[in-house]
Amino acid sequence: MKTIYIDGPLDAIHLNDVKEKLKEADAHLGDIITLDCTEMSYICSSGLRVFLQMHKDVTAAGGRLIIKGLQPLVKNVFDMTGFGQIFNYE
Repeated sequence: MKTIYIDGPLDAIHLNDVKEKLKEADAHLGDIITLDCTEMSYICSSGLRVFLQMHKDVTAAGGRLIIKGLQPLVKNVFDMTGFGQIFNYE
């Protein structure tokens, strides 16, 4: 099990920082990976694509991706874009 903490806004300025954090999970793709988004205040469309790619990589390796602690506004973006049906929330 691996937990990765995503904080601040996930926008074009911070996208590469988040991609680097997600690389920490490469050795754990077949396990349960939790993205703790308690401190994530915003997500842009590019950030959604990064999360979707992470989901595809983890599930292809037989693992499970869990997103934890989405703020209400960010969760609303996930739900409005249909991502709420793809991801497991906690």
